[in-house]
Amino acid sequence: MTENRLVRIDAPLVPGISDSVKVAPGELLFVSGAVGFENDGSVPTDFSRAVELTLRDVERALHAGGATVSDLVRINVYITELDDEKLAVFRTVRDTILDLESVPASTVIGVHSLFKDSTIEIDAIAAV
Repeated sequence: MTENRLVRIDAPLVPGISDSVKVAPGELLFVSGAVGFENDGSVPTDFSRAVELTLRDVERALHAGGATVSDLVRINVYITELDDEKLAVFRTVRDTILDLESVPASTVIGVHSLFKDSTIEIDAIAAV
């Protein structure tokens, strides 16, 4: 939808992210911190499942605002007890959901705790 408004510059050393994204004037959609819960409201015990549900919640919020994952220009990812294994799991699941031809600029941050003991939370900005 917005590819003609976006110029993505690949990161030179880190695969799977844009080093920066230039956005021409237009509307932006800001997605509040999304957390993935099971249907019963519980936090997934499996980190891979938590990542999937969280990214699907971001996707839901994007659609509600008239955007898709291809319109993402920035994501901030917060992960509790971040280590190399969790980072690898996040990247693997992310790569099955996000548009790899339109990767957003991103930051992954290790944190002490999150809402309702979640293990991952993501906020995002999209150009619509």
